[in-house]
Amino acid sequence: MMKRISVEHFGRMNMMTRTFESNSKSNKLYLPEYEVSNEINKMIKLIEKPSQSDFKKIERLIKEIDKTEHHNGSQWYDYKIHLNAVLRENGFNSNII
Repeated sequence: MMKRISVEHFGRMNMMTRTFESNSKSNKLYLPEYEVSNEINKMIKLIEKPSQSDFKKIERLIKEIDKTEHHNGSQWYDYKIHLNAVLRENGFNSNII
């Protein structure tokens, strides 16, 4: 697992992903946020020593969703704040917000 700021911090990212999933059942604009955040969370959970390539993939996922129509509310922004902090904690110069 990637180094995390705290279990609570990563827990919030997972909680937001569950919220995106739940909201996507009644509003399809949440579906891209669920899919992208779920994929990123899995990477954070499974990759012990992240590489520059892993970081670039996460960055690409964030940039791609911003090119599509999605809910893009305050919770998505909050998710990106947490993600940015996790990436920086892991040594990446992240400015994805």
